[in-house]
Amino acid sequence: MIRVLRLPDLVGVAMFLRRADTAELSSHTWPRVQPETGHLPMGVSVWQTLGVAWERAWVSSSEQGINGLAVARPRAGGLVWDVEHLLAADGQVGIVEQLLEAVGQYAVTHGARRIFVEMPVGAASAGLAQRAGFEQYTTTTLYKLPAPFKIPQLETLDARPRLRADELPLFNLYSAAVPQMVRAAEALTYDEWSALHRGRKKWSPALIGDRHQYVWELGASLAGWLEVVYGQKSQYLELLIDPKYESMIDRMVAFAMKQLSEKAAVYVSVRPYQAVLGAALERRGFVVGARYDIYVRQLSVRVPEATLVPANIVGG
Repeated sequence: MIRVLRLPDLVGVAMFLRRADTAELSSHTWPRVQPETGHLPMGVSVWQTLGVAWERAWVSSSEQGINGLAVARPRAGGLVWDVEHLLAADGQVGIVEQLLEAVGQYAVTHGARRIFVEMPVGAASAGLAQRAGFEQYTTTTLYKLPAPFKIPQLETLDARPRLRADELPLFNLYSAAVPQMVRAAEALTYDEWSALHRGRKKWSPALIGDRHQYVWELGASLAGWLEVVYGQKSQYLELLIDPKYESMIDRMVAFAMKQLSEKAAVYVSVRPYQAVLGAALERRGFVVGARYDIYVRQLSVRVPEATLVPANIVGG
């Protein structure tokens, strides 16, 4: 039976997470990597039962107890949801499919258009995701720079903090840097793109916080975007560079690294269309930590907007 996590389930969830045959089928992406955090979602379970969780959790139960758990959360505005954790006991694939279906039903009733889940590379993950209505649309390589490290003494291409006025130029950058197939899965319109922000609300400038965004402005357009996230024990970078300016990638990476502490490990996610970025990171000492596939389940269908065009009237 699949149901929303309740207070009486906490003991059962704790026992489930300690079982030797419990396996997490979702990827250990940042911040769910060591040393930043343990990946088992016990804290999420506690907060939801107290009614203060941003995430939502569902459990699968039988006469023997809890045998599956899914945790998902919305991004800004609720158009997009991410499956953060997906666990099942003893490889019970049917349970996983039911949990993902429960997430989808809840998300769509709350206005979501799509759900993402990241899973280890392999045929097993692909088959499971496809049976649950998901399709793979890209992959990601997680690079790691162990601590301590030395900040490279290279010429930097300085960036400035992101401003509200950068919204449309950033959407144009996304459209230029990301292949159409990926954008079709994630965001084709400005509203869909702004909903990709990983936060409770849409992005807005902030003087304090653990996330800082920068842009490289060259001429009348943006050449690149950078987000620096400071965790408790590690750090995370995300970059998006216009292909026209990839010749400047080493200077951009040098600027990004100057925003970091040399005493904490650094993680960077790189997609296949960012091969130049991956090569630049390797020149700075980053190594591949993991690879995983990204899947999407579309909960709505795009309908082309009707437009009026001049009629070709014969003999008019």
